[in-house]
Amino acid sequence: MTDRSSTAPNSGSTPGELLASVTALQRRTRAVRNAYWLPLLLFGLLMAAAAPLYVESTDPLGMRVGQDNPALTGLGGEFLERSATLGWYWLAALIGGYLLSLWWYRWHGVRVGVQTPARPYVIAGIVGTIVGLVLPIVLRYLLLNTATVISNATGWVTTPLLGISDRGMIPHLVIAVGLLVLARLERSRGLTVVAVVYAAAVVLVNIYFQTANFQPGDLNRHSFLLAALLPAPILLVGGGIALLNTIKRPA
Repeated sequence: MTDRSSTAPNSGSTPGELLASVTALQRRTRAVRNAYWLPLLLFGLLMAAAAPLYVESTDPLGMRVGQDNPALTGLGGEFLERSATLGWYWLAALIGGYLLSLWWYRWHGVRVGVQTPARPYVIAGIVGTIVGLVLPIVLRYLLLNTATVISNATGWVTTPLLGISDRGMIPHLVIAVGLLVLARLERSRGLTVVAVVYAAAVVLVNIYFQTANFQPGDLNRHSFLLAALLPAPILLVGGGIALLNTIKRPA
């Protein structure tokens, strides 16, 4: 007798047994439908692949010439030496990663017979990417080109967000928002935990940089690399555990 038949209700079941059978069937269906291990591993690996672009040269930050990068490279930040290259990388990685995730969920749904509606997750990721491109422009305008009363009133939010953007961490927030949406769609406690811990790590890293009051010379060529990579293991470990659970799951 298979697991599916053992949880199927029959005509002789009591109402309590029927409810338990339906609940067990829903739980089994949800477990079979879950396929979030691939997005977790995918974005964790994309983050790790970007690591070399976060490493600075030996030139002091204050000695570098100001950069005038295209608007489409806004995801790469302003503080980083390879910000333009990093911006192009994340633009392609985020859009490609979300589209690949959509394909994966559709393929997985056809294979197992039940599918997570992943389109809202992909829409959230694409919209987040677009917002990440526009946000630095809006923040700088509010901070530098508005009346003092406006810039002072909005400084409590514009300054931290601009710091996140300048460190090339906006893509990490886009990934966090996408994972929180996906956790809601998957109705998975495991994914919710991973998404919340990851988002918290991204926020804490940026709070540290925002409040540490670094002086000239305090930052070394690997400082931004550490900031960018610290949240990555959360995705890789979470995705690895989810993959192992999928492999161990009985057919």
